[in-house]
Amino acid sequence: MIISILGMAGRDRENNKITAYYDCDVLDKKSGEYFNATDFLIRNYNDIFYFLGTKEAIDFQKKLVNFKNKTVEFITIEHNSLDDIFENVYRLISKTKDNEKVLLDITHGFRHQPISAIFSATLHKFLNQSQLDIIFAKQGLNFNEYEYIYLTEYIEMTQLSLLLTGFIRTLNFVNSIEIENLNTLAFEKFSRALLSNDFKSLVASYKNLEITLEQAKTNKKFNHLRELFAQVEETLIEFKGFENKEFHEKYIILAKLMFDKNYYLLSLTYLFEAIRLYSSYSFYKNGVINNYAWNNFDKYGLNKDVMSCITQKEFGEKYKPTYYDKNNINFYTKNTEAFDKIAIEYKKLKDLRNSLTHINHEESQPNIKSDLRNLINSIEIIISTDVLKKITK
Repeated sequence: MIISILGMAGRDRENNKITAYYDCDVLDKKSGEYFNATDFLIRNYNDIFYFLGTKEAIDFQKKLVNFKNKTVEFITIEHNSLDDIFENVYRLISKTKDNEKVLLDITHGFRHQPISAIFSATLHKFLNQSQLDIIFAKQGLNFNEYEYIYLTEYIEMTQLSLLLTGFIRTLNFVNSIEIENLNTLAFEKFSRALLSNDFKSLVASYKNLEITLEQAKTNKKFNHLRELFAQVEETLIEFKGFENKEFHEKYIILAKLMFDKNYYLLSLTYLFEAIRLYSSYSFYKNGVINNYAWNNFDKYGLNKDVMSCITQKEFGEKYKPTYYDKNNINFYTKNTEAFDKIAIEYKKLKDLRNSLTHINHEESQPNIKSDLRNLINSIEIIISTDVLKKITK
């Protein structure tokens, strides 16, 4: 399918037909003298043609160019209507079948019309992955010489900039384009691992993304996107050395990151696990949980038991843990001060998490952001100061 916008080129002021030289090598077509870009298309392509233009432009080109033996449809548009161009280009591209290629020539038309056509075509390509090439005959060194160029690369860069901006804001990347010399799949795999809590894949996918970003920074093709790539790196700076951190440290990093991107429920989930893992790890590090229990017990159950121990006010017959001395009924009493610091924040965390997890039809929650920010700060302090470092059996 060929789509082109018609203009008034092809005659001089005295209404005499004139030609110009068109360099068409990049399109793998014959260079030479043509009345205009419309004449070039008709002579060199055998396809279905859709020409958009004002009534004046259509009548003008019908007298100038030989459209015989070609499948041509003329679409009349209003002189100043951006909507006409936008909607018709989008509609025509939408008619294409799978794997059908579209060639859009924006050489002619009034100044605003090609711009509108580019917007429309770019939108369709972004949403529907059309096989689209946009071409333009730019003026050469001499007045009557033109050279065809592809604008498709600029469309790809526009799409990529939108995807990168979305990734920076949301950490989500929908791999909807293929760009030469850029592994866009690396962004998608990292995004998928992060937003699905797939820790097994997260570290590996981040390392692949690091390599991709480094390659993009040194590729001249992406020079004008350098700032966006730098913003991606800045967004993910906390993942450097991520694999060497303890799990509760990783979860704090992720809780803060998700908070910054307004994923409050995910942030709460990571924060919830961070305090539980920190507490269990502290029990283990201080010998409260023995090696066998740490290495063999179900971690979910272990974390739950530890938090039950920390948050209950009485310790003894009501709760008999199996991973340390059952007869040590004073364990809670000896460590009350440290436990209480955690228990207070843990209760706030559970209440907020419960409130967010269950859909609330009756009341709004205007303080979620500030409450969560305070919780992140409090729990980060608990972990960074190692509140449980002196607990004893």
